[in-house]
Amino acid sequence: MKRVLRAQSDFKNTTLRNQLTSLVLYEAIVTGRLNGKQLVSFADRFFHKVKSADLTAHKFAHSVLLDKNAVKKVFEEILPRYDASSTNYVRAINAAPRRGDNAKQLAVMLIKESKVESTKVAPAPKIAKEAATTKKEVK
Repeated sequence: MKRVLRAQSDFKNTTLRNQLTSLVLYEAIVTGRLNGKQLVSFADRFFHKVKSADLTAHKFAHSVLLDKNAVKKVFEEILPRYDASSTNYVRAINAAPRRGDNAKQLAVMLIKESKVESTKVAPAPKIAKEAATTKKEVK
């Protein structure tokens, strides 16, 4: 079953663009469950398209995001965090219900990947069996 936010597609697109702009500027937002689920897929598609950081990507980012500061932040701060093989940029976690009407909410946030290489740790030395066993004294 397809999720429906509103009947008008222009309202839905404007809502998603506005939420994506807020997500880029603040790096985490709390929204309703259905809006949040659609925002995750919309944001992943957006970041995948602008990952190349060429002129076409800049034009696309300006056409989607509603703030010039958000476009600047995408190309200077957010995209350098991810390597070329990244596929997921956004995650959603269940949040506490909204106070007024007890509606389900999601916390949508950017994944902060660090490009730290893992180092292997040498295994701990095994204790000798002789030290573990004790001899009985004979009288």
